[in-house]
Amino acid sequence: MSESTDPQTRATPKPEEMPWVVSYLHDDIQDLRQDLRTQIGAVNNRIDETNRSLGDRINETNSRIDETNRSLGEQIRALHKRMDTYFLWMMGMLVTIAGVLIAVIKL
Repeated sequence: MSESTDPQTRATPKPEEMPWVVSYLHDDIQDLRQDLRTQIGAVNNRIDETNRSLGDRINETNSRIDETNRSLGEQIRALHKRMDTYFLWMMGMLVTIAGVLIAVIKL
């Protein structure tokens, strides 16, 4: 009676059924492996595509940053020139005014 209620004795297949069970399990395992290979390949392709896309975006962003830096550099140089010009005009005006004041005082 104890043998009939034991779950291990009921779950054990008969020896003549073993090759069929092993073959069936082997086929299932091979199918699962193939499915996994397919899915892993698809994931790898997606990762590669994402990496390429991100690389392109990074390159585009770097190009924009470089162009902005060049533009800002040009604007800063132009501003320096204008400031130098204004400084020279102001110094010239101060020297002229000082000269005029000296001339007026000596008269």
